[in-house]
Amino acid sequence: MPLDPSDTQVSPKVAKMRRGLVLRANSLLITIYGDAIAPRQQSIWLGSLISLAGLFGLLPRLVRTSAFRLTADDWFDATRIGRRSYYGLSEAGLLRVHHADRRIYEFALPEWDGRWTLAILDGSMRASMRQDLKRELLWESFGQLAPNVFAHPHVDHQSLHEILRAARAENMVAVLSAEGIDSYSRKPMQTIMRDTFKLEHVEQAWHEFIVRFSPVASDLRSLSPVDAFYVRTLLIHEYRRVLLRDPNLPEALLPANWPGLRARRLCEQLYGDLLIASESFLQAQVETADGSLAKTPKAITRRLLKS
Repeated sequence: MPLDPSDTQVSPKVAKMRRGLVLRANSLLITIYGDAIAPRQQSIWLGSLISLAGLFGLLPRLVRTSAFRLTADDWFDATRIGRRSYYGLSEAGLLRVHHADRRIYEFALPEWDGRWTLAILDGSMRASMRQDLKRELLWESFGQLAPNVFAHPHVDHQSLHEILRAARAENMVAVLSAEGIDSYSRKPMQTIMRDTFKLEHVEQAWHEFIVRFSPVASDLRSLSPVDAFYVRTLLIHEYRRVLLRDPNLPEALLPANWPGLRARRLCEQLYGDLLIASESFLQAQVETADGSLAKTPKAITRRLLKS
């Protein structure tokens, strides 16, 4: 069904939420796919994608270029049916999204057993492999302690295995477990973590997230479906952007009154309240290679049952 302009007009009040944000096309498309499309494993019509991205001010030409680039970078698979192009996540793109999902929708901080996972890269690794692996480890929120040494307080080992296997680096990365010794001060580790993960920048980003999204909490029931989709997408886009820079440190290693904890609770509340209306918008407006967009799958509703 073609997009009806009367059903896709974001209200001026809601549109103000994106002020000051730099929305890069590739990143926004990945947010839309990761949040709404990946759980359905469908390919959506380029025209629908252009309309969705257009709500955020992205021009059709830019969306087409970004879809082409994401296909070249092995994020998307493109399918041609007649004169229409459809885009779905590639196998590699789906894997990357699943890795991110395990963090994005785990709104509660995991329990920490006091142990660290260290990944030490073989110094003889070729430069291109090292660069790709470094990018994937940082995306997974490892901190780089030294040129070839990365640390994480509670790594998802399934994701780490998949990263090493995809990079064909299983035999070139030593994975070790370490823990602090109680008789020594924990303060140096707090300082090291603050510097390694640049926590002051992450803290400021969480404050900005809270200031941007807190006001909408009292207006959720009055939002139209298109406004709900708009807010939901911006919410997850900005939450993902900050979260993937946040190492998810245990509370014992965090500064006092860490705003990330409040931001998690806020995101969980808003996402749950926006879900039904935003899903009705997507199902009414998006066309896929299979016809209509599938109804809300359990993979999406389960996100609100994890914390």
